[in-house]
Amino acid sequence: MPEDRSLDEFGGVDADGADGEATADADGAGSSSEPADAPDDIPAVDDPTPATATATWTAGGADCERCSERAERRWLDDGDRVCPDCKSW
Repeated sequence: MPEDRSLDEFGGVDADGADGEATADADGAGSSSEPADAPDDIPAVDDPTPATATATWTAGGADCERCSERAERRWLDDGDRVCPDCKSW
């Protein structure tokens, strides 16, 4: 197995030996607070749909909502928390 390497060996050193930090206006264009290609009106973005948990785990187990068997891990199936035997895979 090869010897572990330090992250410093991979951290931003260019081929010319520069450490990756930018120098003052390297392109000579000066600084601007607004990008040149910025659109005048930005379309509104809808809020994302919240994620739904598809499985639960309970240390002592919980009853399956279909067969009432006790299971530590239950999956969501048509709105019910069910054991692996009742889950339609």
